[in-house]
Parts: sequence; structure tokens; C-alpha cells
Amino acid sequence: MKSFNEYRSYFLISFQHVRLFCLAILFSLILVEPLFSQQTKTVLRGCNGGFAGKTIEVLSVDDIITETSVSHFKGIADSTGCFRVELEIKEITHLSITFGKYAGILYAEPGRDYDLQLPPYEDKSVADSLNPYFEPVSFYFKIKNPIIPELNDAIANFDAIYNAFVVQYFSTITKYRFYTKVDTLAPFIDSLFSDINHQYFIDYKNYSLAYLYALTLMTNHQKTVKNHMMNRPILYNNPAYSLLFNQLFKDYLPYYSDTKEGKRIIADISKAKSYRYAMETLGNNPVLRDTSLRELVLLKGIYDALINEQLPLSSSLQTLDSVKLLSKIDIHKKIIDNIRQKLSVLAVGTKIPAFELSNEEGNLFKSQDLQGKYVYLNFININSYTADAELKTLNFLHKKYNDNLRVVTIAIGSGTMPVIAKVFRDKKYEWLLLDGTNDASLIKNYNIKASPTCYLASPELRLIQSPAAGPNDFFEYYFIKVLRADRINKLRTSGDHQQ
Repeated sequence: MKSFNEYRSYFLISFQHVRLFCLAILFSLILVEPLFSQQTKTVLRGCNGGFAGKTIEVLSVDDIITETSVSHFKGIADSTGCFRVELEIKEITHLSITFGKYAGILYAEPGRDYDLQLPPYEDKSVADSLNPYFEPVSFYFKIKNPIIPELNDAIANFDAIYNAFVVQYFSTITKYRFYTKVDTLAPFIDSLFSDINHQYFIDYKNYSLAYLYALTLMTNHQKTVKNHMMNRPILYNNPAYSLLFNQLFKDYLPYYSDTKEGKRIIADISKAKSYRYAMETLGNNPVLRDTSLRELVLLKGIYDALINEQLPLSSSLQTLDSVKLLSKIDIHKKIIDNIRQKLSVLAVGTKIPAFELSNEEGNLFKSQDLQGKYVYLNFININSYTADAELKTLNFLHKKYNDNLRVVTIAIGSGTMPVIAKVFRDKKYEWLLLDGTNDASLIKNYNIKASPTCYLASPELRLIQSPAAGPNDFFEYYFIKVLRADRINKLRTSGDHQQ
């Protein structure tokens, strides 16, 4: 029989073995951990001699509601035209890789290495460079080292067929709200992509088709939500899901407040400022029982209502603060931060900062008096060496676009109002000149750091270009695009009313 000391010695030896074994495992984990962390990095790389010294930026959309753009990388290709970017992404992310006049689309998967085939480099034109609303030419990257079946190829091929169908039948779909050819598209698409079992692609395909049905069957809102969003995960990083969600819940709060179930929703936000009350009222809709989806709909509803001035700003922001405090979803908290940023002073879509200024005769003009036409606000110091040329172009714009555009020049610079007023008299300039030389808050509110500083506002005095291009910096080119878009929108609206 073994003595106690023998057992003691045995256990000590065993313990040492276990200890050494544990230390070996721990040490191996320390060595292996960096390997696992490296596997989560997504690598983007490409080479084309024409890219040498050119700027490349990698962007994505930060959230499903405000569609705020976030930059992951901005840098310059080397002297051989090559670049390499490492990204930390946790799920498939829709990236836009911009360079010159192009934006390459890539659905990047965690841990992948993408060797991208780059097209010939082409710079933006001067007009494009000065246009803050310039939209680059989009294309899908060809990948030199694909994983078959390649997700990007599948989406690119799907979009080519889908977009061709939409372009061909869009006017009929939107006019009659129902079109039998839509019913033939889904089985045709399914037959073409039956071998693609990538879940992201399947979701992209299904939500794209659901969006098309949402356009044709607008009265079937509840059924669409029930079939495609109720008790399903929210796909924050899938553009097809985002498109359908924003279509289904566009300007939702005013619509819902007219129903028996939702009549309290506006008061819940604007008076009670209560997250809990608003969530309870939205929960009366049987397809919004899921808390996460309901909370997202609430954020979307508040954002749209604020943009359209259907809710008071102060109480709505307090409600959003309440959501941020009580929400358990980090991405919803980020959305709230983005909403606040979008609604900040001088943000596109917000009202121009209010002012009361006098003209040369001492007559008082308020900013709200300018409603009714597009407003081109330009802050000019007559002592600037470009002032004379800017005023000549403003005179041209005033005469040519007077039916649609109200040109307003606001004098800045101490003691300059009499000087610029004399120029107006001598040159017989007839658009509105206001004296901003004695209003210190004006400089701050409009962030004036140079002459000219310009802004373009809608007939409702909402900023649509902030800051705007100067008179001699292709402003007319941009404004023609605004008028064209407005004309198309009015034609569509009149077509809807005639249904």
C-alpha cells in the first residue's frame, strides 16, 4: 500500500504535468490568436499604371435610414499605380471604391482577399469637381481571384437583368400599380440563379423582387411587411432590404396617425416625448410586434417627419434621446447620432438660418419673405478682387432664371454696404441687395470664411446645396440639373393624380 508521501509525490507530479499542459495551451493560443485576428481582415488591392499618384477612397453607407456615407480609407496609389487596403469588417459590407469619375461596387466578405481588375483611370471634369452632388459612374468590379460562385458576379448579373426589366416597364408599373409581367420575373430570375446558394445573394434577390411588388401593389402594405420583415432579421447591410424598408415606411407616422391604432403616435412623440408610449402605439399594428423592427420604424418615422416639418424639432430630439438611452441596439444609437448630424445647422434639407436685414433704402427683409422661388444666397465683400466678375454673372443669372430663381446678395465686410450699393446703382443691377455688414451672428450662422460664400435653397427655404457653387464656378450647370429634376418630379406627380 502506498504511503501518503508517495500519493503526495504522485499528485505533485501530475499537477506539474497538468500545469505544463495548460501553459502550453495558453502559449499556443497566444500564438494562434493573431492568426485568427488576421483572418478577419479584408484585403482590397489592385494595380493599373494609370492610377499612379491618384486618390482612392473606400466608402460605405453608415446606416439604413439617413444613408450617411462613412469613409474606411482614403489614400494615394503608389508610383506603379498599385494600392492595398486592409479593412476590419465583421459582416458582408457594400463598399463603394471611388477614383476619378468612377465608383466601383464591391460586396466585401470578412477575411477575403480581393485582387480587383481596375478600369482605365479617368478624371472628373471641372464641372464635376465643383458640383457637390456629382454622382460618379458606377460599375461592378471584376475580381481576378474569385471564389466560385462569386457573390459579386451573382449580384452584378442579377442587377443587369433586374434593372433592365425595371427600366423597360417602370412607367407602366408606376402608372397602373399592377402589371402582370412582374409575376413572370420572379420565376425567371429563380431559374437563372438556382445554383447560387449564398444567403446574402438570396436575400438580395428576394428583397429586390419584393420592392418591385411593393411598387405595383401599394395597397398591400401590411402583407408585404408580414411576408418579408415580420419575425425576420433586420439586414442593415443589405441594400435591397434597405430599399424595401425605406419604401414601405416612407413618411409613415402621418399615415399611421390617421388610423384607429395609431391616432396617439404624434402626441406620444411631440407632447409626451415618450419612447415607451410611442413603441406601445406602434405595437398596435400587428405586423410591428417585433421590438427591433418597431424601434427602427420609429426612428425612420421621426426622421422623415422632421425633414418634412411634420413634428416639432425640440420634442422630437428629446424623444430620440430617450430612444438612445433605452435602446439595446447599438446600430440604432448610431442612427440617432446620424439623424442629429443631418439636422444640424446648414445641413442639406434643413431650413436656412433666419435673418432680418435691411436693403439700401432701409426696408427690412426677413428670410421667410424669400419663399416661393429657389433662392441663391451669396455673401460678397465688394473689396474682394473677384467681386466685379461675380456680380456680372449674378446679373446674368438673375435675368435668365428670374421666373424660377431669386438671387439675393448680402453685403459683408465692415463699411462696404455704401460701396456695393453704388455698384448696383451704376450697373443698374436689379436683384435684392441686403446689408449684412453689421450683423455678427450672420457670419457665424452661415459659416462665412471667404467671399463669395453661397447657398442654394428650395422654394420652401430648405438648403439643397450647402455650400453652393459660386456664380463663376459652374453654378448654372448645377441649377439646370435642379430644374430638370423638379420638372420630372412634377410630371410624375401629375401622372399619379390622373390615375
